[in-house]
Amino acid sequence: MKYLYTTDLSLSEEEIEEAWRMRWEIEELHRDVKALGLEDSSFWRRERLQGYLTIFTIMTNVVRELVGELNLRSVEAFLRFVERYLGGPPGLMKILKLR
Repeated sequence: MKYLYTTDLSLSEEEIEEAWRMRWEIEELHRDVKALGLEDSSFWRRERLQGYLTIFTIMTNVVRELVGELNLRSVEAFLRFVERYLGGPPGLMKILKLR
């Protein structure tokens, strides 16, 4: 059984669950940003933000897809996998034909 709390008593159960689902996605995004080393504030300068967000969104979706395809539990597990089996980022870039 799970309990979800809200201060907006006008919401239906479905609306509360949807709000929590969306919030959880944000929490996962923050976790992934940290795991990928992108939390540095210099990365988020206003003039660069739009391009970085586009690249980041693509990269995050690719990494999440790979995590699922490899049956891994987290982005951290994926990064360990890349280090152990692919020789780090250069090996991953080679496989993805980015280098």
